[in-house]
Amino acid sequence: AMAAKRKAELVVPVEDENDLLRITPLGAGREVGRSCILLQYKGKTVMLDCGLHAGHEGINSLPFLDEVDPATVDLLLVTHFHIDHAAAVPYYLEKTTFKGRTFMTRPTKGVFRWLATDYIRVTNTSNSESTALYSEADLVSAHAKIEEIDVHQQIEIGGIKFTAYNAGHVLGAAMFLIEIAGVKVLYTGDYSREEDRHLVPAENPGVPVSVLITESTYGLHNHEPRVDREKAFMKQVRDVVRRRGCCLLPVTALGRTQELLLILEEYWRRYINELENVPIFFISALGKTGTRLYKQYVMDMSRRIQRQLSKTGQNPFDFRYIKTRTGASEVPETGPCVVLATPGMLQSGVSRKLLERWAPRPENGLIITGYSVEGTLAREINNSMDDIPALAGGRIPRRIAVTNISFSAHVDGAQNCAFIDEIRAPFVVLVHGEENAMMRLRANIVDKYKGSDYEVAVHAPRNAQAIELHFHGEKIARVMGGLATKVPGQGDYAAGVLVEKDFNYTLVDVADLHEFASIAPVVVEQQQYVPYSSSFSLLRLHLEQMFGELPLTTEKSNSGETNILRVYDAVDVSHSSWKTHVEVEWEGNVMNDMAADSVVAVIFNTESSPASVKITQGRSCSHSHATADETEDNGDGENNGGASGLVRTDDNQQIAAKLALFLRQQFSQIDVAEDNSSITVHLGSAHAVVDSCTLNVTSDSQVLKSRLAPIIAQVHRTMRPLAHRATALPEEPPLAQDMQEKDEADQELEPELDMEADEVDPDPDQEEAEAEPKDGLAAEQADANDMDSMAVDSNSDGSNSHDDSDGEDGGTEAQETATPTPTTADGVDASGSQSR
Repeated sequence: AMAAKRKAELVVPVEDENDLLRITPLGAGREVGRSCILLQYKGKTVMLDCGLHAGHEGINSLPFLDEVDPATVDLLLVTHFHIDHAAAVPYYLEKTTFKGRTFMTRPTKGVFRWLATDYIRVTNTSNSESTALYSEADLVSAHAKIEEIDVHQQIEIGGIKFTAYNAGHVLGAAMFLIEIAGVKVLYTGDYSREEDRHLVPAENPGVPVSVLITESTYGLHNHEPRVDREKAFMKQVRDVVRRRGCCLLPVTALGRTQELLLILEEYWRRYINELENVPIFFISALGKTGTRLYKQYVMDMSRRIQRQLSKTGQNPFDFRYIKTRTGASEVPETGPCVVLATPGMLQSGVSRKLLERWAPRPENGLIITGYSVEGTLAREINNSMDDIPALAGGRIPRRIAVTNISFSAHVDGAQNCAFIDEIRAPFVVLVHGEENAMMRLRANIVDKYKGSDYEVAVHAPRNAQAIELHFHGEKIARVMGGLATKVPGQGDYAAGVLVEKDFNYTLVDVADLHEFASIAPVVVEQQQYVPYSSSFSLLRLHLEQMFGELPLTTEKSNSGETNILRVYDAVDVSHSSWKTHVEVEWEGNVMNDMAADSVVAVIFNTESSPASVKITQGRSCSHSHATADETEDNGDGENNGGASGLVRTDDNQQIAAKLALFLRQQFSQIDVAEDNSSITVHLGSAHAVVDSCTLNVTSDSQVLKSRLAPIIAQVHRTMRPLAHRATALPEEPPLAQDMQEKDEADQELEPELDMEADEVDPDPDQEEAEAEPKDGLAAEQADANDMDSMAVDSNSDGSNSHDDSDGEDGGTEAQETATPTPTTADGVDASGSQSR
């Protein structure tokens, strides 16, 4: 039969690399040992576990830590204290550039310190050359940096939320649920679903999970029922001691060892008459320390232990029949006896020494009670081996009986599949398992759910092989504060400040920022220095012409006097007599920025305006008013006036470039002519042509012309500044005397000015202006007004202007004289180009 066609999967393009969740095993990828899983998402990096490989030594036992820059890792979460999950933590914290934070549960941190100490001791004593990756000092320093987390406690750091759940593997073992930007990843570490004598089973977090990273230690292999395993275990122990042999149990110092001690203690108490003379030894440098730690953390164990403590008042770890020893020399050469010795993989230490001592005798027995990593002697030894390698070299005959009865607190195949079915995550990543076992489990899961309502993708990456999962969730903002008082209807808009913090979005009003977003508004003080070398009275004159009467504040210091004008109660303009600039200060906001821009524009125009030139005649300035064209004489040393006397520095190319810059801010489509003579503006189907030189606009669309009008006006003010004559201004008396002469001349010319003004703009209600002497700012204002009126009269009727003549002793009279040269008293051409 033809296979059913599969529907084409919808591939969503990845627009942002941060939408990819990368999961990279730096260890435990298709292997057991050196667990280290890396999560990278939304710019955050989390490392899960950092252990060593029991089958390797030195640097080779580390995870592939060079695959990631330690400085970029934000968080290190350690699930439990076993060597293959935690022993590389001191190395990572002390020997690399890692600056993130490290978390363990309280029992894990307490036990880890002593296990790591034992690792340093065993590594340094078992080899002629030390292969320890860190020292005792490194361990002490690293241990102080580790922070504690309680079961079911949620912590959030920089947008990363993580919660610890019971894992059931060993005391303090935890699963971690990590959430970043709404994506939840559950990392089981090593976990067990069985409730034994002292531990609670692993728990389901009970929340939707996006990705499940789970161990696959036993693949599809299923354990025998616990009761049957305990019976088989005790039968083997009794068989060995009955034949007066020594029974060796290789174990880790802490973890499943305590479960075996509880089983042996209970069995010896039950059959004390038979086993009274058979001692049980627990040989470990951490034996007494481990027992003390387990007594300390009884309240973190199962209800059974807690009930026993409450009922009898005796701590279950106060053993009666088990003796703790520190070395192999304290154990008898012959049996009967039962010995639990570290390490569990028989690589070195007391367990290896006792194995070499007892291996040649057939009455002795070896029971492997935990999972054995590939490449270790515990994994390789079996009843078919005729001899075993000795640490000192050579081979030792093997006649000791070997039995495997696993009390490993890892889930088996059935328990793992059941947990995966409970979580029902769309993505499952298998780690911590040998390749063959892992791939069989993967195939089983895929086949089991194929065609069902549970669509799951199962990954089994190798070490340093990253898998990428695309998550692109919706961004939802919570509306809070004053904006939330009104429920928006269909088509309504909510306007406010969108605050993003740790991948959470909040929409609030500006007034509520401090309360709901922990953001305090700040005031930006802005300051600008504007070059200025003229008098304060001139500056005040121009500012008040533009902004009206301004409040004045005067401050005196050793350097001189500083006058401060306040514009619109927002912008302070400070003029200091000893400085060559004006200081403009204001609080930054939209309105104040506009006001400040206007003030700065007025200051820039102050020294170059016609009134300023009139008032400051004879005063030197730092810039030139002349161009090469203007300095040409007409033969008799006089400037020929007219257009040649105007400053014109911008050619068509410059004008076109500047004009195009203005127009592009308003119109998206403009074309500049090749000779820069004109610019064509397109607005839909309408077109307009702007002459670069005259700034005239030609268009059939009145709408487009009306839109261009204010822009052209702004361009005209920007690119066509008022021109001045290029000839040098004559030397004049001081400003006070000059003002007095101007006032007297104005009084004599007042009737004529009034008559001319009436002709230009008759107003029967206009009162006759009083010509009184003025001084200071009033004199400057009056003089500027007189000059403006004269410029208007000259342009309206073509009459000649007048010059102020010098009077004796400061001058008390002004003579009115007519001159054939059509210029005003300040030497500016009166053809109309200078009128305001």
